[in-house]
Amino acid sequence: MLSLYRSAAGPEGRPKQHRKFGSNTVRLLRPSASSVHYLPASGDHHYTFTVKYNLDVLPSEQLIRVSFVHLRSSSSPSSSSTATSSAARAVEPPPRCRAQITSLGPESLVTMEPHEQWTETDITEHVAGDVLQRKDQGAEAHLTLTAKYWCSEADSSFWGWWTRFSGRRKEDAHLEVPSLLLYLEEEREVKDWMGELLGAEGEDIMERIGHPSRRRRRSKDSSDAKDSSLDVLKNAPTSSSSFSTSHSGSIISEIPNYKRKTSTPKNRCKLHSFRLSFDELGWGHYFIAPPVYNPRFCQGDCPRVLHYGYNSPNHAIIQTVINDLGVGDVPPPSCVPYKYMPMSVLVVDKKKVEYKELEDMVAESCTCR
Repeated sequence: MLSLYRSAAGPEGRPKQHRKFGSNTVRLLRPSASSVHYLPASGDHHYTFTVKYNLDVLPSEQLIRVSFVHLRSSSSPSSSSTATSSAARAVEPPPRCRAQITSLGPESLVTMEPHEQWTETDITEHVAGDVLQRKDQGAEAHLTLTAKYWCSEADSSFWGWWTRFSGRRKEDAHLEVPSLLLYLEEEREVKDWMGELLGAEGEDIMERIGHPSRRRRRSKDSSDAKDSSLDVLKNAPTSSSSFSTSHSGSIISEIPNYKRKTSTPKNRCKLHSFRLSFDELGWGHYFIAPPVYNPRFCQGDCPRVLHYGYNSPNHAIIQTVINDLGVGDVPPPSCVPYKYMPMSVLVVDKKKVEYKELEDMVAESCTCR
């Protein structure tokens, strides 16, 4: 799963490609029972794995895809961490393995090249057409599959030397027990998901801080407003030295005796970085990756001339005017996030490892409103 995560996200969790997997959640499901049988074959290492999975927990309405995952063994000669085996690795590359799921026939045949640690076989139609139908009828949803593997050494003469030198048996498999990857489109809000993941304490935290999607909706609404006929209310000049009272489209020209000021905020509203680990939040035992979270935040003073670059709604312009005129106890607009980016995380949820793409986790730009 860590390899899958690294293929999809950068060091700080930013997705390399949004919805790379076609869903926002990828869950690893290990078999509830398994057995392996070694079959001697000339020159090749021939294995047969029989695995059984419990799919009662599979939410069929959220299912996008199911993959049968062929995994290279971490204890194979190519993966050993000893200094001696490192030297051996330079001589003996990992074997090339062909795999086929017996019940699905030749169409399920795939090849795991020496440079690959894992590969997948799409079994979505098989699961949806068989197992989930039984589940819908109230029967137990179990999936049992048998997979055959043929692994060929790059240099078969080397195997005898390696066996004598390392004490490794020829019967030791090059592969791990296969697992399933469930690609799901979950509709739970981050607030609900985090509350469930972190328990009662998490629910209390998420209730207090609210959910960022509401801010996103407000940002979208303000963007729509910008394109409306009310655009004439905005002050077109981008200079912050003063409000232009001669501009025909400015609402300021309609306000008598408006006090013109020339001060420019030294601490402009802008985006700031703030990096921390999930350990600092007390969530380190739930989050496997990324190691560092940079949500970023907006801070600073809003300028008196809210030009188009700030994407501020008309209300913020009027609020600035009211604050400058000292009419009532009205504060100036606040510096807040305008757009957000998703973040990819790898978590342990109910003893299962999951990849999740969470919306609105990192501030991307700021606005005054």
